[in-house]
Amino acid sequence: MKITAKELAEKLNLSAAAVSIALNGRPGVSTETRKRVLKAAEKYGYDFTRISEKKRAGGTVYFCIYRKHGAVVGDTPFFSQVSEGIAAGCKKADYRLKVTYLYEDSELDREIEEIQFSDCVGMILLGTEMTPEDYLHFSHLPFPVILLDNSMEGIACDCVLMDNVLGAFQAASYLIKHTGKQPGYLHSFYPISNFTEREEGFHKALHTHGMSSSGSLVHRLPPSVDGAYSDMLELLKKGTAIASSYFADNDWIAIGTINALKKMGYRIPEDVAIIGFDDVPFCTVIEPSLTTIRVHKHSMGEIAVSRLITRLEQPNMPPAKIRLGTELVARLSTKIPGFS
Repeated sequence: MKITAKELAEKLNLSAAAVSIALNGRPGVSTETRKRVLKAAEKYGYDFTRISEKKRAGGTVYFCIYRKHGAVVGDTPFFSQVSEGIAAGCKKADYRLKVTYLYEDSELDREIEEIQFSDCVGMILLGTEMTPEDYLHFSHLPFPVILLDNSMEGIACDCVLMDNVLGAFQAASYLIKHTGKQPGYLHSFYPISNFTEREEGFHKALHTHGMSSSGSLVHRLPPSVDGAYSDMLELLKKGTAIASSYFADNDWIAIGTINALKKMGYRIPEDVAIIGFDDVPFCTVIEPSLTTIRVHKHSMGEIAVSRLITRLEQPNMPPAKIRLGTELVARLSTKIPGFS
């Protein structure tokens, strides 16, 4: 019976990552270790055809969805559309696609190891909820990893993400231009990089228009419809001051807030105008329909696959951060006299 790479690692008392790197001829281990691994692989009858098959087109691309607190990443329209883009890119390039969820728990390293010793030729990693510390689990894999929907500052990796700063800047500038007043901010209390960048874009718009960040009313809310509705309703019942317009970190916060405001008798947009972010399908269903920042989600998935293929063909090329532009889609939640 032929030995597996995992069993080989155990025999040599090496990490699974080191054995995989040595077998696949990638940088990351010493020459002495590489020779030791290859010699043992031949001795114990390792099947080297598995490596040659992985290097040929037609292997499997893993789309790994990393979940941490689970409040942002889930089975939502946003991630469904990203997945559709990845599937389309893989089909076009004749790669198989496998989608899997990875969780921040004690089994994470074992699950990554299983992927490492599968027929995986490359990984697209949805890192919306990841921190740089979380990414370290994936930084030494022997195949390319494309990080999606996040950018790890200080870490050299390929990333495909939306331009959050631009989108928030567009939204806040739109409110300022058409109301002549300082907008408020419906800010998620979950600390992920997307929301941090959107906060940066919001404040950048205020400063560009001669406004102080301290002059905006900020309400920190959960990034979900039910959570935002419940917390905003509680604020309203306490008599919390309300701005005449708001930018929300995502559409779910915006929708939950609209429902709470309507419950308390506010008119949207006559009393309070609101802009969201992401352009999920539900934006056109809510009454009034939600003005939002459109993210090209399908394209994000396709471009991630394209970058992965480029990395497979040119493994020594420098890493790149690819940011996709956004656009404002005006709907009824901001359609009051003076708005265009």
